[in-house]
Amino acid sequence: MNTDPWGGSEVQWEATAAYCLQKKMHVTCLVYDWKEKKVKLEGLKKMGATIYYIPNKGRRKENIFQRLRFEWFTRIEQRIYINSFDFSKFDLVVVNQGGFMDVTNNPWKKLYLKFKKYCLTYHNYTLQYQFKKTKADILKNWINNAHVNIGDAIKIKSILELQLNAEFKNFTSLVNPLTIERTKTITAYPELDQGNYKIIMLAQLDIARKAQDNLIRVFALPQWLTRNVIVELYGNGEHFDLLQNLIKENNLEHKIFLKGNTNNVSAVLETSHLVLQITHRDAMPISVVEAMSKSRPVIVSNVGDMPLWVDEEINGWISEDATVNSITEVLEKAWLKRENWKQMGEHSFNTFLKRYPESVAAEFYKLISN
Repeated sequence: MNTDPWGGSEVQWEATAAYCLQKKMHVTCLVYDWKEKKVKLEGLKKMGATIYYIPNKGRRKENIFQRLRFEWFTRIEQRIYINSFDFSKFDLVVVNQGGFMDVTNNPWKKLYLKFKKYCLTYHNYTLQYQFKKTKADILKNWINNAHVNIGDAIKIKSILELQLNAEFKNFTSLVNPLTIERTKTITAYPELDQGNYKIIMLAQLDIARKAQDNLIRVFALPQWLTRNVIVELYGNGEHFDLLQNLIKENNLEHKIFLKGNTNNVSAVLETSHLVLQITHRDAMPISVVEAMSKSRPVIVSNVGDMPLWVDEEINGWISEDATVNSITEVLEKAWLKRENWKQMGEHSFNTFLKRYPESVAAEFYKLISN
């Protein structure tokens, strides 16, 4: 990712790396050099992992100098570093993609030829994406030569088969690990916050994927201005200023709040009444699973595997898409049933108990080692 050093895919492989270290295996991590990522990986380092950092200067591209530095020098440094890295000593390599086609770009295109055995992961997809033949061939080579391909959502397999005009046998899915402590009982439903229902969303501030701009436009509609509800958007990203300006333009400073990143997701969920993940693009965001683990009803969009976790009007609602019209319609349905949110949250928790594996890291290791 160009703007964020850590996300759901990092949580997945970090947990599995820790699991392997606990089993007395040798673990090496080859990652892009982000200051924040170094902090996150201190735990693995203390457990005995070896960490290598790929040059990454200017990756945020926050100004013209960073952009030029990254495009003219850093990309060359990255290519040299990765191509000279010795992969021959590893019995198994896990290649983590934040998206679905990262390996079709330099310097990754033919790197699979250097691996004895490898697993490829996918954490997103684009429904209408059209592959150029060169990139399609590269990705098919990666997929067909992998020991196993693991997607956040099983839907990724069918989408890629359609887009690449191919059938893949070695494809499976696995949810991300929780970033919070696993809850074993129903979480108490909170009282209203100064008389208000609290609706929250936890997601990177990226309107092309997460549609927070459309969400703000919906809450600017006349019917919402007089309702006793507040909205808190957690996360950071390149569109923070854009969204803040949109809130101001619609005079919603008293109703919608950009809260930035939080170090206490559990507390945020425990004080919420309804959790949203109505997005343009997603696979299976862990924020939905964590909300359900905390006994909260959810509203999701009809993308990725999110609909597989939601029974309409039992534990939440499914929006057809993330347009203003669809968000308006689904929020209206939810608001009319607000007296049922507590009970729906309890159904969410029961769904979580049935569907979520006891240990995602153990399941991940089983998939890549069998």
